[in-house]
Amino acid sequence: MRSAMVLMIGGWMMGWLSTAQADATAWDIVQDESRLGFVATQDGDEFEGEFAEFEAEIRFSKAALEESRFDVTIDVTSIDAGNSQRNDALPDEEWFFFERFPQATYVTSMIREGDEAPFEAVGTLTLRGIEREVVLPFEWQADGDRASMQGRTTLNRTDFGIGQGEWAEDDTVAYPVEVVVDLTLERSD
Repeated sequence: MRSAMVLMIGGWMMGWLSTAQADATAWDIVQDESRLGFVATQDGDEFEGEFAEFEAEIRFSKAALEESRFDVTIDVTSIDAGNSQRNDALPDEEWFFFERFPQATYVTSMIREGDEAPFEAVGTLTLRGIEREVVLPFEWQADGDRASMQGRTTLNRTDFGIGQGEWAEDDTVAYPVEVVVDLTLERSD
């Protein structure tokens, strides 16, 4: 009788532990419903822009943050800054220097519970060949096989060499740039 009780408790504990150690789920971006954008300021006026082409490896589960990740590759040449004058300048060496740095990456080192938002991705953003740690506070909502992720963080453009020469000061283009992540996701097969 005692052996049966020990086996039952042992079985329950193993079941509980396997549930508690859930795997992070793989997610695919629904491209036409997702946005990787930014908000910047020129001559005192805010403007919005976005990167049309990006891909990500996303694994996420609230129950398995230690296994979760959010790694992104961005085609910097797909930038749209809202008007043709800005778009014509962005490929130049003073700005994104497309010829030498056509891609940017964000690779997470961890995802944890957050202070400003329910979660934070901590990772390395590589832009124009410059690496900086960036924390992205974000919210996550899942409903069956679909999920959404929204996050925002602010960068200083000069930390990545964006806006050099006559653009190095903030009298025309402000230093802070807010990065906006708004993704719709589907559970990966």
